[in-house]
Amino acid sequence: MEITPLRAVRVGVVGVGTMGSQVLHQLASRGIHATGFERFDIGHDRGAAGGQTRIFRIAYKEGGMYVPLLRQARRAWQELGAQAGTDLLEPVGALTVGSRDDPDVRTVTDVAERWDLDLVQLDAEAASQRFPQHRLLDDDILLLDREGGLLHPSRAIEETVKLAQRAQAEVLTGSCVEEISENEHGVTVRYRRGGEVAIATFDQVVVCTGPWITRNLPVLQSEVEVRRVALSWFEPEEPRHWTPQQFPVGIRRSGGNNTFSFFPDVGGGVKINLHVDKSVVDDPDQLDTVVAEAYVDEVSEVVGRCVNGLSARPTAMRTYMEGYTADNHGIIGRVPDTPSVLAMGGFSGHGFKLAPVFARSAVDLLLTGGTDLPIDHLALSRFTTADRPGV
Repeated sequence: MEITPLRAVRVGVVGVGTMGSQVLHQLASRGIHATGFERFDIGHDRGAAGGQTRIFRIAYKEGGMYVPLLRQARRAWQELGAQAGTDLLEPVGALTVGSRDDPDVRTVTDVAERWDLDLVQLDAEAASQRFPQHRLLDDDILLLDREGGLLHPSRAIEETVKLAQRAQAEVLTGSCVEEISENEHGVTVRYRRGGEVAIATFDQVVVCTGPWITRNLPVLQSEVEVRRVALSWFEPEEPRHWTPQQFPVGIRRSGGNNTFSFFPDVGGGVKINLHVDKSVVDDPDQLDTVVAEAYVDEVSEVVGRCVNGLSARPTAMRTYMEGYTADNHGIIGRVPDTPSVLAMGGFSGHGFKLAPVFARSAVDLLLTGGTDLPIDHLALSRFTTADRPGV
């Protein structure tokens, strides 16, 4: 069945978080009647946007195909911040620290060379002078991506939703969508709000509910796996040395288990995300919040070995959820057998920074049936045999 692209009259956005807030804003900015359904509060930290801070980087270890998207995303975050009157992206740079032979470090340098990015390599002496918090191990190098920076997820979502509402978008919080079905009248969304069940009908619907996407779209159960991530916060000895300007975000690849992401202290300590195998979450409503003592021991050992000036053990541990695909790239595409429903999910822990351009591509697909953005690697059709345009 072919879809004839036509301008949507009404669009429903299920999930007003990382992607949904951006989609809602872009729809409303284009004059489309858009309604967002959010089960929790705007800016909540129960989903994939939880954890207080996010990395933005252009020299991308996930591959050069993202560079054009990242360049547009950087501009979009700055423009959104200007509209909101607050910084959503702090352009303080982003670091890659690790062995020059590590595959991710090599990818970062290769991508920077191919795309002529503003990437600076510091030797051990220069690195110790500029970023003394990092303890370089044998054969480690430090790379500074000058176009990188720090994103504030909750703030970004809240401010983007405010901008969407100013553009006349409707937002229904406390609304749990129970069923999405397509019929001759359009796409029907059945949802529960305040103990009452209601129904709304749209021309098209975007589903971007993060860890809950397979519940809303069971057809994606074999494509998206929800995993649990445990994040830790360490207390700095001298807080003034751990601001975003003094201690930019970044990733560490120093061999063995010395692999983690690090974030400055924006209140509550220095965040460390140890890159270990993540356990599968069978039910996102029943997330296990208990962190094993063995994990606390491991992250403490790694931080003690690689970072100077932090507490010996974490002062806080929290768990969150993210959706992953088999190839660690997200999904943006129409749902098989429900062509008026478009799915956005499975961004595998690195989707937030790209949310504005991913949203633009999704809105392009909704309104015109195609997009000029390079997102073929995110097509749902790579997992399915569906041959519908826009999948």
